[in-house]
Amino acid sequence: MRNKTSMAVRAGAVSAAALLALTACGGDDAESDEAAADSGEETITVAIAGEEPYSYLNDDGEPEGATIALAEEIFGEMGYAVEAELTDWDSLIPGLNADRYEAVSAGMSILPERCEQASFAEPEIMYTTALLVEEGNPLGVENLNDVAEAMESGEDITLATLSSGIEAGYVEELGIEAEGVGSADDGVDMVTGGRADVFALTAISLSEMAGDMDGYEVTEGFVHDMDGVMQYGAGSTVFPEGSDMLEEYNEHLAELKESGELLEIISEYGFTEAEIPPADLTAEALCAGDLESLQDIED
Repeated sequence: MRNKTSMAVRAGAVSAAALLALTACGGDDAESDEAAADSGEETITVAIAGEEPYSYLNDDGEPEGATIALAEEIFGEMGYAVEAELTDWDSLIPGLNADRYEAVSAGMSILPERCEQASFAEPEIMYTTALLVEEGNPLGVENLNDVAEAMESGEDITLATLSSGIEAGYVEELGIEAEGVGSADDGVDMVTGGRADVFALTAISLSEMAGDMDGYEVTEGFVHDMDGVMQYGAGSTVFPEGSDMLEEYNEHLAELKESGELLEIISEYGFTEAEIPPADLTAEALCAGDLESLQDIED
């Protein structure tokens, strides 16, 4: 059985619409905080990014998603009640280093440049990339290499990515331009509002957010190929450098992987066994930019 910890949302970090929802359920949050205090649990604040199905606010203004469920499980085992703070993607690591919260729970990709700024737990979720395009995919783009080739051939394409997302790094390596956005919702709005032709994001997020959207479609998920090296992505929970929680967190995570409970937790949000990282994939290798350990993984 999963240990359910109390969950609350910091109103100061959310949008006006979310604040209205939170006002309606404020009493429940107060009761959760009081229950946590009565149980003797300490409270830990984790930042979320509003990206489905990783971590987001549901229609009731409550935090939900695969990574928040994982945070609830592991931090609960460590004796903490969990509070969630909705934060723009670009502010996640800066806010972490400014001590606004103790961890980031957003499925953030483990990348060398990010590892210079913060400490990542061992890999929790693997993912592929997809593109949001107009229905029928009139541009005929199935991956970022297709977008680059079309741009280089003179096609007028506006591409959007999360400005600090892993896809932005792929685009930079390809030497093409993209419009940076601060959230997944902003990227979808760019396409549906006619300000962009393509939005690149993790496949499971785009399928969740826009898979049934009239007039648009999501391409099949793909692993980005950069000069013959497959850029497999893996994300995890992020801690400040030197955090005394990281080692214990990793111990609990290893137990969930070994028992199969990790899949049980995240499968509720659409993830499958294909998204479970291989046992020998480490944060250390990903922080070092060593992708060799991933090259034998089947698409």
